[in-house]
Parts: sequence; structure tokens; C-alpha cells
Amino acid sequence: MNVDGLTVSALAAELNASLRGSRVQGVFQPQPSSITLELWAGEERRLLLEAGEQPRVHLTTQRFANPQRPPAFCMLLRKYLRNGIIVGVSQPGLERILDLSIRHGEEYILRTELLGKHTNIILLRHETILGALTSTVGRRSFRPGEIYRAPPAQEKLDPRTMTQEEFLARLSTQPLSNLSPAPSLGRGEVGPEIAQALLQIVDGIGPRLAKEIALRAQLDPARPVASLTAEHRLALWGATRQLWESISEQPSPSLYFDDDRPIDISPVPLQLYAHLRCESFPTLSQALDAYVRLAPQISPFAQEQRRLREIVRGHCAKVRHALERVAQDLERSRDYERFRHEGELLLAHLAELRKGLDKIELEDFFDGTRKAIQLDPSLDPVENAQQKFERYKKLKRAQEKLAARVAELRQELEYLESVENYLEHAESDADLSEIRAELGAGGYLPREPQSREPAHAVGPREFVIRGYRVWVGRSSKQNDELVRGAAREDY
Repeated sequence: MNVDGLTVSALAAELNASLRGSRVQGVFQPQPSSITLELWAGEERRLLLEAGEQPRVHLTTQRFANPQRPPAFCMLLRKYLRNGIIVGVSQPGLERILDLSIRHGEEYILRTELLGKHTNIILLRHETILGALTSTVGRRSFRPGEIYRAPPAQEKLDPRTMTQEEFLARLSTQPLSNLSPAPSLGRGEVGPEIAQALLQIVDGIGPRLAKEIALRAQLDPARPVASLTAEHRLALWGATRQLWESISEQPSPSLYFDDDRPIDISPVPLQLYAHLRCESFPTLSQALDAYVRLAPQISPFAQEQRRLREIVRGHCAKVRHALERVAQDLERSRDYERFRHEGELLLAHLAELRKGLDKIELEDFFDGTRKAIQLDPSLDPVENAQQKFERYKKLKRAQEKLAARVAELRQELEYLESVENYLEHAESDADLSEIRAELGAGGYLPREPQSREPAHAVGPREFVIRGYRVWVGRSSKQNDELVRGAAREDY
């Protein structure tokens, strides 16, 4: 599913018309990547803000199971937004950003940055960050109290305001010399292709709409710009303006299917997808809601599987980082015997020492060589020797603790990698439930309040292979139980 600036523009206009004046009755966080707002304006509506693998914002008829204990970000949004009034829905420029302006005493902005894997949901008061779904995304920080920094602006032409002269000037080959050259098409022509050039020139479009503009101009998107005639360039200008006008003035939300599988939505019908089955919807929200409901790759099972996998991978990354740091400390502490030896040398040569020295060379009674020893000029000779012995004892103790910590971290990493493997092979909600319970018991998930009714235990998988009955645990905990419960004649 493609979410480009022009699609967000159409979505912002649609939501602004339908949501302005609505009261925020409730705020929920059914999944770590999802926020839902329960709204009222003569009828109840539900707005979904999704920051997962399919980032989007739209009204939905779907109902979600909410955790009994709301996450911290959800509680923050409730504090500032519940009972607030939506005063507008807007888009900064043609960025893939959607702002909900909500007045609740003061005016707050609930901003959703629909930036692919860098998607985030941020609550702002003026330019100050009050909180965010994710505190760090890439190199950008969203910690409370910080000033919000927008994504870097791109020097492109706004299709809403650009002139024909500006467009044609930017389309000339000279300004595009910094683009990666397209491969030769067999006629000795090289240079940027039409779709590639449009991406660099026109704001608010992605690869999909860049190809669409070329097709509407009756040109091959892969054709080199250098081969275009003046007529071709004017056709591209006209197609770009016509695409923007159709999106802004006559939107016709469309959902495209490859056989029965939904593959994309668009605010207007696209020539690019002329070979696919198309279903029209009154609103983009309805098209997005249908896409999510019908797309198997984002089923609740797949979403939860991905959520748990991301959590486990996050813990793996933390453990690997800690293991690397502890291993480095362990390597540095291996030199502890040197400090003991230096202390002994200082005591053996006390007559040669005096307070105020920062370094001295002494004869080593073991091998007869002279060794340079760093000193603290504020200490007397005996205190310097004592300092060396203290350093020796501290590093020796650290050696033992660090070695034990390295072994502990390696064991934890091995465990987490095994859990990740179980997640990859999970086949049902029951499998995920077993793994989720194990992660919660291990402290890797926030524990949910215990249900009064005992959960139905799900047994191990069972196979018959060459006459043998084989049991395979659905988690490492269940495998341990199988081993403990095995009879003497079992393998």
C-alpha cells in the first residue's frame, strides 16, 4: 500500500470535513503501534492511527480488544485530549504528515508521521513534544520537553502552486545531472528516466504517481528525459496538473485487487493499474478500512506475531550491545596483575620516591629492566603504593563478576534467539499465547492482570514419524516440561 503526499492531502481534506467539531470521548491503544480515538458528533465514530508495517490514518468500523492496563502513551493522550474538540485536520505542505488539532483548554496537535519504517505518533503543544509513541526514530529524538524538529524539507515544486515555466526549467537535463544515470536503452541514450526525474522535481508524489504522470502523458516512464521533445515536456506538465486537480477536486477512492488479493489504494483511478480489478468507495477511509480487512498479510495473527518478533529482536539487540560492552570491560580488567606488581615495586623503592612526582622509572627486581610507573602527585609514596593495590583488588573482583556476566548474557541471548525461532514457526493464536506468557514471565513484556478464569492449556504439537510418536513443544518452557516428564524409554 502506497501512502504519498498527495494521498495524505486528499485524506486530510476528507477527515477535516467529516471530523471538525467532533468531541474526543475516549483514547485507546489496542496494539503497541496503534491508537484509536472514539469520537462523537451526533454519532459515534472511531479514528485509527496506525504506525505499524502498514502506516495509515482513517475512520474504521473495526472494533479492537484493548489491554486492561493502558500503556503510558495512551494515558498521556487521555490526560490532554479526552473531552477535547477537534478543530481541524491538516497536512504540513505536502509532507506525509497528518495533524489533528484538538482544543482542550489549550490547543494540542496529535501528529502522525506516515514515513514508512520511521512512522511515529507525536503529541505537541505549540512546538514542544509532550510525548510520542516511539521516543527515538532513526536519528530523530521525540523525548518529552524537547522542541519538535520536522523531517528535512525537500527542495521540490509544489504541484498546487508551481508554474509551467518552473516545471519545464526543472525538467531540463542540466538540473538533473546529479541523478543516477539510467542504463542505455539501446539507442545510445542515457540519463535520468521520466519517472526518476519527476520524483526529484514534484513534491507529494512517490514512484507510483511518478509513473502515473508519465502514462497520462502517453509516455513510457522509463524513457530518458534527454530524448523528450518540447511537446512531450508540455504533456508531462499537463498530466502533473491534471493529476493534482483530480485528486483535490474530484477524488474517487479506489481499491485495486490482484485476483482476490487487495494490493493498493488510491485517491483517484490510476492508468498504472488498468490491468487490475478496481472497486470504488465513497471515501478514502472506507477504502483503507476495506484494504486492511481484506489483506491477509496484516491479519491480527500476523500483527501480533510481528509485534512479538520486534520485541524479541529489540531485547536481542540490547543484550548484544551489553555483551559487547561487558566483554570490552573484561578485556581491560585482565591487566589487574600489573597494578599489584607496580605497588610492590613502589614499596621496594620507597627511598627513591617523594610526594609531587607524576611518573618515575624504577628497576624491576624480576627481570632487571626499568619500568615507567604513573603516580598521583598529590599522594605520598606509601599512598601511591596503596592506590595501586586497591586498583589491583578492584580489577580482580571485576574480572570474576564480568566473566560471570558475560556467561549470563550469552545464555540470555541464546534463549531470546530460540524464542525468535519459535515465533517464526508459530502457526496459531494458541502458539502466540504460549510464547507471550513465557516472555511475560521472563520480564520481557509488561504483565497483564491475571484473568479470574484459568486459561485453557495448549499442549505440544504431535506427529507420527515412522511409527514413532513425536512431541514438539510450542515454546522453550514447554520443551523443558516435555523433557522433565519423559519416561526412561523415551528419546
